[in-house]
This record gives sequence, structure tokens and C-alpha cells, in this order.
Amino acid sequence: MLNKTICILSVLAQFACAELGFAPVFNDGAVLQCEMPVNIWGTADPGATVTVSFAGQTKTAVADSSKHWKIVLDPMSASSEPRELSVLSSVGNQKSSIDNVVVGEVWLASGQSNMAFGLGGDKQGAKWTAKTLPELHYILVPRKTGIPVERDYTSKELAWKSFKPGQSGPMSAVAFYFAKEIKDATGRQVGIIQSAAAGTPIQAWTPISALDAHPRLKPFADNIRAGIARGRSKEVCLAEVEADHQWYLANREWQKTKEGPQPVRSKVKAGNPWFHRSPTVLYKNMIEPLTQYTVRGILWYQGENNIGNPPEYQVMFPAMIEAWRSAWNRPDLPFLFVQLPGWSSPAPWAEFRAAQAVARETLGNVGMAVAIDCGEKNDIHPKNKQPVGERLARLALADVYGQDVVSRGPLFQTLKKVSGRIQVVFQCSGNGLKTSDGKADLPGFEVAGVDGVYHAALAHIVGKDTVDLVCSDVRKPVSVRYAWASWIEPPVTLQNSAGLPAEPFQGDL
Repeated sequence: MLNKTICILSVLAQFACAELGFAPVFNDGAVLQCEMPVNIWGTADPGATVTVSFAGQTKTAVADSSKHWKIVLDPMSASSEPRELSVLSSVGNQKSSIDNVVVGEVWLASGQSNMAFGLGGDKQGAKWTAKTLPELHYILVPRKTGIPVERDYTSKELAWKSFKPGQSGPMSAVAFYFAKEIKDATGRQVGIIQSAAAGTPIQAWTPISALDAHPRLKPFADNIRAGIARGRSKEVCLAEVEADHQWYLANREWQKTKEGPQPVRSKVKAGNPWFHRSPTVLYKNMIEPLTQYTVRGILWYQGENNIGNPPEYQVMFPAMIEAWRSAWNRPDLPFLFVQLPGWSSPAPWAEFRAAQAVARETLGNVGMAVAIDCGEKNDIHPKNKQPVGERLARLALADVYGQDVVSRGPLFQTLKKVSGRIQVVFQCSGNGLKTSDGKADLPGFEVAGVDGVYHAALAHIVGKDTVDLVCSDVRKPVSVRYAWASWIEPPVTLQNSAGLPAEPFQGDL
């Protein structure tokens, strides 16, 4: 009888133990960041001492009253050797472990549809998705909404995947081409944490604290607070979101033929906490759970859903970057983004690109990949993502990894009048300016007089860093601009010796 009692008590004690384990983002095949202190965290019984072991290191921590523990591994060299990451608890002698963990480069890729755009739909995607690239790893973070956050992700939802046929099509094409270049240039394993969602504005990815901190952005914070305060049920909120989605699908079909009455939209109420476009919803669900994970930097491709208000984006984008850096506790966290490409639209795309560029000019450790030549006239989702990902990689290799790589295209420096002509001087010309098509004429330059009306100019390269302009339609020029339109036709061709395109600009004489 005594032995049975002991056995029963032993079994009950095991069930009383909290489930020891790592946070869901740590699972088989994980990539840990090299050359930096690495955060590792998880759950255990309150008060339990946990011992974490990896690559010859042993670290201990005590689980708090909320069952959470965290340790920090010392910086490690990059290693392709698959190793075990384990944690042992002092309560019940529990052990948990994950296998095939490597040490390399980790980047978070975020934004909206052009970042989420899968490699399977890319112009060159079929060639790559048929390959096995064991050095590349990725997580596809599922879209999740709801404030308060309903639940944590599971380890299955945040599963680390290896790059191989049959499963790599959904990986971000931009992130893939970036990762491949980093892998080739460094020889290291590369992990991409892909947390992006189509059709989403920047305010959805911005913490409420950042929105509250700026008078121009505070209405967004008030919006989501009011939406939460209405106290509507999850079911009601999701039904509203689904109705909006069904309208989107129906309207997309109607646009193809425009036959019959156009579908009427049933708008989502402002601040719906289950709507992926509501302020701070995606930050709380898809970014905040990842902010402890040690990454080398951030990749960002977003803006189409904010295109109508460049001045607002000019404020919100730097605010979001700074807020993410604060969340990661990394004031210098590298942040690389894509300036929107060309697309035929009446919206102010040129002004929006200028608003994007302000973040690079005002914040440190921010890089901008120019994509003005990568768009498609009638498709907001261009299929050729390779140059975009490779240009982001150039920025990283030059500014983060310290390699001798040309990372920026020609950048406007000065204007000057010479013998009745205008000369535009560029920096970042490399070994000299050139055209991508080999032709002498340079499309995309315009000149305006005091009336502010711009006219096309004849443009030619006249020196290593200089373009000569002539415009007979403007007697007294006062302003010059380049690639300053939603869509430029004929396509712009000015680039430097590294094949990187000149940045759009507007300058006064």
C-alpha cells in the first residue's frame, strides 16, 4: 500500500510540474546569431533553477512567479555544426532540448505584400525552389490579430524550415535573394524570420507608445483604444473583417470587366482589434513576441497602403524604427528598407519615395535600397525581386559586415549652370556613370521655370559623375528633378559602375 501511495504521489508531482521548455521560436533547426550575446528564454516552475547548455556554454537562471526564465549566451563564432540546445530544471529533474541548432546570421523580414511575396511567384523562382540550399533557414510567422493578444504562437507555427524542394515557395522572394547573397559573401548559415502580411499599413506595425509620443500620430493610438473599449466580441469583429475581405474579392473580380453594379463595401469599424489594418495590432501579435530574439538586423518593404499621405509617413516611419530599436534594446539595430518601385498610379508615389528617404537621412544605421527600375506598370506586385533582395544585401555587406562593396547608386549632390546648360553632379558614381541600356540619351530628367511646370530635358553623361541637361522649353530654369513620377516612361537608365540605379531627386538651382 505504501509503495502504491509513493507511486501515485510521484505521478501527481510530475503532473504538478510546469511544462519545462523553450519559447516557441526555439525549435529544431533554429539559427542563433553569431558574434553577439544571444537571448534564450522559456518557461519552468516558479522558483525552479534552470540550466541551459549549448556549444560548451552553461548558463543558469531562476524562473519567476510567471514561470518565465531567460539566460544570455556569450557571443559565439559562426558554425554550421548542428548541435543540441538543452535546458534542465531543478524541479523534477525535467529536461527539454532541441536539435540541429546552428550559429550564423539572423535577419527579421517584415512589411506588407511585396515582402510577403513568395519565391514561388518570382520571375526566377522556379529555378531556385527546385534546389536544396542547406545553409538557408526560415520561419514563416502566420498572420495573427486581436488585442488583447489571445494566445502565444506555438512551436509548430514558428517552425524553422530548411530550404529544399517542395516547401520553399512561400519564403519571401526578397528575403531569399538577400539571404543567398549574405550566405555567399560570408560563408555562414543564414536564418530569416519572415513576419509580413499583405495589405497592411505602417500604423498596424507600430507600437502604441510610439503613436502616443507624436501629436500627429496620436489619433491612431486613440483609434485602437476606442475600438478595444467598445468591448465587441471576437466573433462580431471577425465577421466584420470577413465581410470586408469578401468585398475585396468581389471587387477585384468586378474590376476585370466592370460589368454590372460595383460591389458595395461594408467598412470595418475604426479600431477593430481583430483587423489587420488597425493601429498596433500586428506589432502586438507578430513583432513583440519576437523582440527578445537576437537578430543582426531588420529588412522592411512596405508603404503601398500608406501611399496617399507622404507627410504622415515621413513622421511615422522613423518613429516605428526607433520604437522597434527600443523594443530590441538595440539603439543601433541595422534597419534596411526598400524604396517603392515604379507603378502606374495617380497617387503621389514620387513624394512618398521622398518621405521614405527621410528615415535614412535622419537616423543612423538605416539603409535604403532603390527599386525605381524594378516596377511593373500595371502590377503593384512586380515579379522580379532578385535585384531588390540583392541591393538590400549590398547595403548589409557594406554597412553591417564592413565589406568593400558598392551599396548605393548615384546620389544627387549639386546643380550648376554652365554656358546656358545645367549640369547635375552626383556622388556614389563608383568608377563612373553609365546607362543600363548602353544608349546615350537619359530619360527621366525634367526642368521647371518660375511657373513650376516641368518639361522633359535632353540629358547626357559628360563626366565620371556629371550629367548635362538641355531644355529649350524653359528659358530660366529654377528646378530639376529626376524619376519624379509614379511611373516613368521610357524607363530610367542612369546607374553607376556597379549597376545600381540613380536615386530619384528634386533640386533647386
